[in-house]
Amino acid sequence: MIFLVPVVLLAACAVVVFLVLQCLRAALPGGGRWTGWRRAAAAAAFACAATATAAYALGALDLMMTVSVAQDGGADSAPFPYNHPCRAQLTGAVDYEVQFHTLRTVCVLADGERRAVRDVPRAVRVAAATSAVCAGALAGAVWATGRTRAPAPGR
Repeated sequence: MIFLVPVVLLAACAVVVFLVLQCLRAALPGGGRWTGWRRAAAAAAFACAATATAAYALGALDLMMTVSVAQDGGADSAPFPYNHPCRAQLTGAVDYEVQFHTLRTVCVLADGERRAVRDVPRAVRVAAATSAVCAGALAGAVWATGRTRAPAPGR
């Protein structure tokens, strides 16, 4: 899992750079793909998508580090090392699950109860979700209004 960290980081950086460049292309004059308010909405959609990608990547990297800590092994690591969030924040945790779609680590206690721990900051999860929803709403508004190119001169 630790080998995926640089791959995820590089892929996320590449996607964020691409989205920022698309945002600049949409916002600056001369792009010609969108007109009027659609230009501003498209630029905002790209900016929100870049923010969502960056925030989600930070949360996913944090979860990958949690898994990496759990797989460390060694002395005093049963069921996981001392610095694992389930062991540091709860007593009696026997297992854990990493949920990448919600950016959470859920610990399983000895009695079967499941509790989420704070390993990914709430602000990162909120930023990823809110930015993704805003990007989708703005892109949907631009797409639903139809025309993407300005009419040709003389028509």
